[in-house]
Amino acid sequence: MEFWPQSVENRAALRTAFGVLIAVLISFAFHLQTPYWSGMSVIVVANLYTGSIIDKAMLRIIGTIAGAFLGLSIAGMVANSFILYLICCFLIIAVAVYYYSLSSYAYAYLLGALCAFLVISQIAFNPQNAFFVAIWRPVEIAIGVLVSAVCAYAIFPNHLKDNIVIQVHDIYAEFSVEFNLLLENLKGGDVSFDRVEQGNLGIKRKIRKAVELIGAMNRELGVRAERVDILRALLDSFSNLAKQLQYLIISLPQQNDLSEMKLLPVESVFAAIQQDIISLQMAFTTQSPSTIVLQTQKAIDALEKMVNEQRKQLSKRDFIYSFIYFLRQVNQSFILMQSLLVGESIKSGPKFQLINRKERLRNDNDLIKHSIKAGLSVLLALSFWFVSNWPGGLNGIISSLIISIRKNLYDMTNIGVFRLAGCFLGGGIALLSLFIIEMNLYNLIWVLFLSIWGFTYFMFRWPKYSYIGLQANIALVITLAQEGGPPVLLDPPLERLGGIVIGILASFIVANILWRSDVWTILGRYLDKLHNCLTFNLNQVLLGSGEQMRLHDLANLFWLSRGLIESLSDEVLSASKRSKLTGLAQRFESLVNIQATLSHILVAIDIERANCSAELFHLNLPFYAKNLVTIFERHDKDGGQGLSQQLQDFLLGIDKNPAYFKMVDSEFHNLVAYVNALIQLGMRVE
Repeated sequence: MEFWPQSVENRAALRTAFGVLIAVLISFAFHLQTPYWSGMSVIVVANLYTGSIIDKAMLRIIGTIAGAFLGLSIAGMVANSFILYLICCFLIIAVAVYYYSLSSYAYAYLLGALCAFLVISQIAFNPQNAFFVAIWRPVEIAIGVLVSAVCAYAIFPNHLKDNIVIQVHDIYAEFSVEFNLLLENLKGGDVSFDRVEQGNLGIKRKIRKAVELIGAMNRELGVRAERVDILRALLDSFSNLAKQLQYLIISLPQQNDLSEMKLLPVESVFAAIQQDIISLQMAFTTQSPSTIVLQTQKAIDALEKMVNEQRKQLSKRDFIYSFIYFLRQVNQSFILMQSLLVGESIKSGPKFQLINRKERLRNDNDLIKHSIKAGLSVLLALSFWFVSNWPGGLNGIISSLIISIRKNLYDMTNIGVFRLAGCFLGGGIALLSLFIIEMNLYNLIWVLFLSIWGFTYFMFRWPKYSYIGLQANIALVITLAQEGGPPVLLDPPLERLGGIVIGILASFIVANILWRSDVWTILGRYLDKLHNCLTFNLNQVLLGSGEQMRLHDLANLFWLSRGLIESLSDEVLSASKRSKLTGLAQRFESLVNIQATLSHILVAIDIERANCSAELFHLNLPFYAKNLVTIFERHDKDGGQGLSQQLQDFLLGIDKNPAYFKMVDSEFHNLVAYVNALIQLGMRVE
């Protein structure tokens, strides 16, 4: 149909507008005291995709009910003690923020803390109202959550299962472009891999976005757990392939390396890779994997045969062997994807166990400090409320919590500004409509529907400023959806505006006085944590005892650091700060390259075999590996450069050793690849 909404954003915006309208009208019908809570619940859980809405809606209602029960239980205990009242308020927020940063159910913890606070806060000014709030606030929120869930399936649904298929299809296409760019570099003799690196970063972003969405697929009807597992494993294969490409990029080829590459049949290998990408892409899209016949292995075999025949003429530098190992990993990724698509079981398990983000952060001092700061911010906002007796004090408490959960002052500033801007925008539209037209129920329906539609489309269409659209929607609903029907008072929006100002003031006072969290300090802390965790991982990978290794999962920390660097890059900075940012960015890229090298060693190299092969040349590789870990731990850049130079000298003279002519090609390739990986690590020491 011509007028049927086509874009994902427009469909989601229309669905949200219908949902808010239905929830508010239901609340009107039942004569609820604060019907805007129902509309706000629809707005807050709004998302582009059905699965994400259901996931967030479940967490919201569970957190709200648990928080109401907790708040009612505590309210009775603290009613006669102001000190105990303050201590309990602080502990509720501090504990909730701590688990908000750790748990996969973070949103439930946040909502539970807010609801508990709403109930307990009644003790200070209206004690008899605590029971009423504990009962009816969850009811109002439950109406919004239920309406959201029904609308997610019934009104313009955007299913994650369909979107994930599109995203995976696009990732295949992006890899096809990447291989074309890589071939252009190799054929053109261009040693700068900048375009390839930027493309690879774009692929990583798409993979991360897909991984974040896939968990909510289980909430959608008709989605089998087996299908989700296959998609997750497929995305892991993409991620590993991107990591291997990153290592190839940092191998720093010289002009003579690329001249040697021109002597090899690389075009046929890339043609086979492109054919296999098309085959896998079509098999995934059509779900007919039986037609897959992979071509890459044959092309690699032909290439390796020629490399082995010309081994004496080729240099011993890392790039040519890194390239061969990269091709092998590409082929292994394709084989794994084929196995996943045809439903074959994968027998080989990982050689390591990941220490996930939750384990890493459990005893993190910065997280504990952050939780304490959030609790103190809320107490300060509560104190302002007591002193000023401002009717919108609860909004100040909520605002102080929402702002103080941000990790640095840069994010806090943005969220505070966006919160104010959204409040003025949504409230302004509501007040303008009240000034222009008579606000009966019919006009209320049209103003509410059209405004929510517009603000929500803005929220989804421009994610960077989505918080403005969210707050505009909330301000609009608070102003228009009042008890009994169309608005007759301006108290709610004015109370919210004053409360937001109180919350911002409280949050920034605490953030600037106690454990100051400016973006530069936080970025430095992130980079220090990355260095420490990478030191641990280096020790595990290079000096492991042979048992299953435990490695830190650093993906989230890398993305947080990259996000801060990119945010600072968009700012207007002084010359000194621009220089400081350049240094931090270079340090970050060095850590990224170390992580890529470690991933390459884990996936592509047999360290035990390499150590045995090195003994034939009287080279003690474990000694070099141990020194490398020590050098990295001490930030000894000169030591790293010296170690790299020694290993490079070894490679330059390797063909003069009699053992060189006795080695099997596969053993030789494995040895050279490992030595070159150690060289890369030594060169990246900060």
